[in-house]
Amino acid sequence: MAERLVFPPIVEGLFVRGLTGRVSPLLKERLRSEGLDLDRPLLPAYPLETWIRCVAVTAKSLHPDEPEAVAWRLLGERMIDGYRDTMMGRALLGVMKLLGPWRMLWKAQHGFRTSNNYTEVRITERGQNEAEVWLNEPGNLRYFKQGVMLAMGRAAGAPACTVEVSQFDEESVTYRIVWNDAQG
Repeated sequence: MAERLVFPPIVEGLFVRGLTGRVSPLLKERLRSEGLDLDRPLLPAYPLETWIRCVAVTAKSLHPDEPEAVAWRLLGERMIDGYRDTMMGRALLGVMKLLGPWRMLWKAQHGFRTSNNYTEVRITERGQNEAEVWLNEPGNLRYFKQGVMLAMGRAAGAPACTVEVSQFDEESVTYRIVWNDAQG
């Protein structure tokens, strides 16, 4: 398998836009030491391991009193808030509200591919407003993506969306997603 890479839109969504004013000089220095220099233009891609280290450092720095899973989830939600301010994010999230939760889930493969070169998505319908979503997401990134999916559910018109980590191993995760909305 080719090296797993994370692309600039997700890095920009979290670190440049989503965390505006929240990255202290100390955190900025730590990120630089992990391979992300926020004082320079973003690279065309970052190794997945660099991304994981940077999210870990940031989760611990910004949410020191939260359990690790919660800190990572909060950053995932924040990334979508920031991603909304990127050109690609504006386009994608603008369409999501029109699509509704089901079609948003079915478009997830493409959406995740704008952020990296490795994500695979498998969706299983479990009811009218319930789905099981499997991702090949390693380690604690499962909680980051949990936050991403929560924020995406809200963006797709499902404010009462829940995303639970139902099972996982070191290289993949399965979520149970349930929502209550008027769109269906």
